[in-house]
Amino acid sequence: MRGSLLSGDTLTETFLQHTRNSPGAVAVFPGSEERITAAELAETSLHCALGLRENGVGPGAVVGLLVPTDARFLSLFFGVQRAGAACSVLPLPAGFGDEQGTARRLAGILRVGGIRHLVLGSAFGNLGALLTEQIPGLVLIDPDVSAPGGTHQLPGVDPDALSVVQFTSGSTSAPKGVQLTQSAMAAGLRACVVSGHFSPDDVFMQWVPTFHDMGLVGLFSHLLNGADVHVFTPTAFLRRPAQILKYFAEHRGTVITGPNFSYEQFVATAPFEFVKELDLSAWRLAFNGAEPVSAETVERFSAHLAPAGLRDTVMYPVYGMAEATLGITFPEPGSPVRILSIDRAEIAASGRAVPVARGGRGAKDVVAVGRPVHGIEMRLVAEDGRVCAPGELGEVQIAGQAVTTGYYNAPEATAAAFDGRWFRTGDVGFQDSGDLFVTGRIKDMVVIRGQNYYPDDIEAVAREVPGIYRKRCVAFSDVTDDGREVVRVVAETDPKKAGSDLGAQIAARIVQEMDFTDVSVHLVKPRSIPRTTSGKWQRTRTREQLSASADVGAVDTRPVSRTEPEETT
Repeated sequence: MRGSLLSGDTLTETFLQHTRNSPGAVAVFPGSEERITAAELAETSLHCALGLRENGVGPGAVVGLLVPTDARFLSLFFGVQRAGAACSVLPLPAGFGDEQGTARRLAGILRVGGIRHLVLGSAFGNLGALLTEQIPGLVLIDPDVSAPGGTHQLPGVDPDALSVVQFTSGSTSAPKGVQLTQSAMAAGLRACVVSGHFSPDDVFMQWVPTFHDMGLVGLFSHLLNGADVHVFTPTAFLRRPAQILKYFAEHRGTVITGPNFSYEQFVATAPFEFVKELDLSAWRLAFNGAEPVSAETVERFSAHLAPAGLRDTVMYPVYGMAEATLGITFPEPGSPVRILSIDRAEIAASGRAVPVARGGRGAKDVVAVGRPVHGIEMRLVAEDGRVCAPGELGEVQIAGQAVTTGYYNAPEATAAAFDGRWFRTGDVGFQDSGDLFVTGRIKDMVVIRGQNYYPDDIEAVAREVPGIYRKRCVAFSDVTDDGREVVRVVAETDPKKAGSDLGAQIAARIVQEMDFTDVSVHLVKPRSIPRTTSGKWQRTRTREQLSASADVGAVDTRPVSRTEPEETT
């Protein structure tokens, strides 16, 4: 495969270099049957930029994009960049939900981002009317905006100018606008291309939405490197994952991205008879990020698709975030996934990762997510401020050109996010033999009797009890009215499989496996537990909903103590 073609010190320069170096590279949108080449994109983005300028868009402005991810999206995004402004790709409304509620949420983002110009897709006219009521002076721009002229009418590009405001999905807090400069975006793309060994000969496919960092930067790191890209809608994947897999095979796809659950979907919806008819031998990397990577998923995915020629080095667990312009750590491409089993009780008690045999009681499987990507420095810091030794648990902190300068219009949040030049990710992990293992987030940690436990561990134990709808549950620590520490578990109930004592069974299993004193289980209806738009569980929001309406759709079991008889499952 050819080496990288990506070049440029700013995002806009990188884009223009791409249109000159790879004029025939194509972006394909299977849902609408659209195709656009790099040469065509150079032309459409120019006239889009000139049209935006006529609408008052220029340096210092932040433009909201509320349009489907199609060929016009690319023209608009790079048109905004060429006009000297910054882009904020906004989450598209899902189906026919609460328009008033959607408008309120989007209005909050527009206010935080100081967004006065909004490019609005034709399907969202009613939403536009609601937004102009809430944001006086908001300028709505037609997606087909265009004007004649030449490049001499466009401003120069400042490397330190704002390029993207990426609003976080809000898994642990209210959404914040991550500010990324022109140079940070270029550095983030370069980090992905260099560390992932990307090539113009790659065939890239994605369904992850572009209002997420994995979707936006993942797409551009291949598109601007000269590779052909195929972009599906999230709905297309969620409805028919097996057909996406078939398309990927037919087009000799080499790279795909997605969170852990997406690979579970491939396995669940592609039976053996279907898989054996596919040819996945061209597949090179399956980026697995944006949520905790499951060792079980990694192994099941590789084994299930092996009959189609999938190599055991394809699964590619990575770690990143919007604040790093996506990539923080990648493994060496082509290397097998590294899974380590550690003592769950020891890491909770002492903060040290002690290896144990896989499959034993109290063993916790963790998956390596590689080493720092090109241009990123990383350290792990203990609670007392020391840099961690290998195997010692600490907060992941990062520095580098691709790292955000802070949160837009949020000076207090920005100040709290940095330790000198180091950005505090809020994620906790350890290093072993140079590899990073991410074990959770500080804000999600379950603290019982002064010891730290990961909600993922508690949830994994609970999911083994039959009767939980699609294994959907969340865990968090709480304090009862009388001051007792308690672990609360909220589980969605499968009406077809759940017994009358499901809550008691879940509690007993957790008490037995985790050695907790008190566990309180709340049973709710299927699809009740809130998630972010990227599929992450919103534990904080679940806690708030439970506090506000504990008697609605929930059953609170009596806490199970170690001194009481344990129920079998």
